[in-house]
Amino acid sequence: MVTLMDLIFGNDEMPMDQRPLQEIGVQYSLHQEQLHRVMELYLDAMLKGLQENVRYGGLDALMDALARNKSAEFLKYPHQIIESKAIDNGNYILGHILKEKDVSRDLATSVSRRTGIEQDTLEIVLPITATLLMGRLGLYIDDVESSQQHDTLLDILQIEEGTSLREMILQKQKELYEAGH
Repeated sequence: MVTLMDLIFGNDEMPMDQRPLQEIGVQYSLHQEQLHRVMELYLDAMLKGLQENVRYGGLDALMDALARNKSAEFLKYPHQIIESKAIDNGNYILGHILKEKDVSRDLATSVSRRTGIEQDTLEIVLPITATLLMGRLGLYIDDVESSQQHDTLLDILQIEEGTSLREMILQKQKELYEAGH
């Protein structure tokens, strides 16, 4: 199963372009281990936010956002991932995932305490991480057969098969589909 960390850093079966990560590391003076730890903590929080959104009927909204995938544009030219447009895009994404700006600040504070990295730096790296995540997630989902995209996304979001949550989401999707036809 592919995880959010796999989408950001890649793995043996799924290599990822490391240039955006290198740009972030150089721009914010973060070693690869530091960047890995920061993104691991951020992605854990984003995963919980995405799971909450999906729980309340946001799977189609997430699929629509991925289909429009403005974030993927920042991956075409890796130096763009650290530019203000990518940061603004990431803040927009965080507004949907984490809901409140205070949650983002609190997350950066927590990660700063856990890693020893300056909070100011982490407040900028957080929206960059969101842009990188949505860009890579969208590109990954685009490569999946359309009939399998919902299941693949639920797998990535670690919403287990056979759980009442997954069944509830799939039932809601089916009802919405049938109501539209």
